[in-house]
Amino acid sequence: MENPSRVHKRSSVPISFRTIAYVYDPDDPSPEGRRDLTDKAEDAITRAILDTKDPMHAAGKYSLEIRLPSSDLSVQRETDIPNAIHAYFLRRADELHQDSRLTRRVGLREFQLTLAVCIPALLGIVACDPFPHEPLAIILQNVLLIFCWVVIWQPFQSLVFDRWTQAEKEKVYRQIAGVEIKIIPA
Repeated sequence: MENPSRVHKRSSVPISFRTIAYVYDPDDPSPEGRRDLTDKAEDAITRAILDTKDPMHAAGKYSLEIRLPSSDLSVQRETDIPNAIHAYFLRRADELHQDSRLTRRVGLREFQLTLAVCIPALLGIVACDPFPHEPLAIILQNVLLIFCWVVIWQPFQSLVFDRWTQAEKEKVYRQIAGVEIKIIPA
């Protein structure tokens, strides 16, 4: 028997759908327990978890209460819907992990290209330096400087910002995949 002092009450996060059609992707022929969700359902569930105080620990702190019309529910669906949600978010987290690996690989290639482009551009800037009063040299220096900034930005965007965003989204999706889900008739 569990020690009552160790039992943690999970906070409920309610999400209502007007019909089961808003939950399941109509183009997915898989059995209900493995069907893909609609973009609306994915977005609603993700936003509901992100709106909690601790989305990065949602699996241990929250339970989702999916409210659907009782006419859309059956005993089997009360099991299938949570299974489909868990499986869907786990698949999406795995996809994001793969995307993150690809983003890193592309970012490293972009970085190599950046070096190949910026080194000659920086040499061009230095070559123009002895001509501080020549308008053409000043224009060329500024164009090369702006060009370097633009070329440097893309690998930085890929390797830092895009990967962080993907990693955080993957963590949230893995939390959702582990959240307790209750189906409530509306």
